Amino acid sequence: MESPIIRKLFVCVFAFGFTLGALRFLFPFQIVNLGGTEALASLGGTYSAIGQVLGLMLIGRLFRSERRSLAIIGFSVTAFTLTMGLVQDSVLLATCRITEGIASAVLVLLIVRVSCQFATCRGESVGTLLAALFLGSAIGQGLVGLLVESAATSFMIAQKEAIQFLSLLLLVPPVLGMALAPSPTSGPHTKDTAHLNADHGHVHLSHIVHSLMSKRAVLLAVVYLLYDFSHGLYTPVLSLVVSGNGVPLELIGLSYLAGDIVWGLVQLYSGRLVDRLGHVLPLVVSLATKGVVVLLYPTATSLYGFVPLLAVAGAAEGFLEPSRNDAAMEYSTAKEVVHSHPHVYLSRTSGASLPLSRHEHEHTHKSAPDEAVSLLQILGIMGFGLGSAGGAWLLVTQAPLTFLILLGGWVLLATSMISAALYRRRPSPEM
Repeated sequence: MESPIIRKLFVCVFAFGFTLGALRFLFPFQIVNLGGTEALASLGGTYSAIGQVLGLMLIGRLFRSERRSLAIIGFSVTAFTLTMGLVQDSVLLATCRITEGIASAVLVLLIVRVSCQFATCRGESVGTLLAALFLGSAIGQGLVGLLVESAATSFMIAQKEAIQFLSLLLLVPPVLGMALAPSPTSGPHTKDTAHLNADHGHVHLSHIVHSLMSKRAVLLAVVYLLYDFSHGLYTPVLSLVVSGNGVPLELIGLSYLAGDIVWGLVQLYSGRLVDRLGHVLPLVVSLATKGVVVLLYPTATSLYGFVPLLAVAGAAEGFLEPSRNDAAMEYSTAKEVVHSHPHVYLSRTSGASLPLSRHEHEHTHKSAPDEAVSLLQILGIMGFGLGSAGGAWLLVTQAPLTFLILLGGWVLLATSMISAALYRRRPSPEM
């Protein structure tokens, strides 16, 4: 895109994605290094989901401006980075994934809010900024996967100390991201618009929910919930499964790098395709493809078997995120609410004390698309948390790690069939 704010934000999001991707890759291995179990590593996804809910429901609403959102993201990423670099307790490390969840949620919310400013190319804007996030994540995962073993060998230290050393170095990208962030006045907002957004200071949740009560919006909410539920099941343990199949850690990192690079590159152009063709077909195909690939993950026993699977999954994911976010913005049309509030105040009249006076003040609220998108994101995050908690419970009951991955794949296939109903129901009138 030609917009300067998108170009600057691309670099900023890339920097945050780099550090977040690297830390997520190192997290399950460090949990085990600190004496934790695979179930605790899976439970870390639940703590991340809690942080994401806090980010969307509370923190993202308290700090709505781009500059403040970036400050919250930078602080949260820095906090989790320091935790990875200094903490010696596995339970505390897992709990501190709440800060990573906050950063991820506010970052996605920032991407959606910025994209809402470009009504004619929402899909391209979302795709471009998400491409920055996932390309950064890909390079971060691939690089630390290579550097962990190299650092351990070069400095003759254990893997735990190597991860802590690299985690402290990962403080640099967030600082650079904040330095390159776009200025608050570089966007298309005007003074009047900023004043309007800050003036009412509250939202009408019932009206936001009502805007999502059409048949297609309800189906989309189910897609959000199930898709992230499947991710909560299998993503926390995928690296451990592949490592158990004999793939070295550095090659796992390279595999993620290849898959996420495909993911990011596809998203650079998939947004334009979504703008032209609509979101239903890309959503259905990407979910089905991702489901089949996930079912094949446990068969990967080498670099040559794992990389093609991640590349196909990355291509599918590259269409999925712009599709479902564009659908959310389309189904959650802005609604105006006109109502009045009583204002009670002290008035002074001649020959009298200071009595209380009261009058009604009428004003208008306009719900923005990002508010409804936030609600759908919260549903998805709840699904991720439930999936992570359910996966941890299954592991405690002695279920094999591969069972979680297979279950996640079947959930994705079921979600694809549900998303197909969006197309079949398209001619129907909205409720």
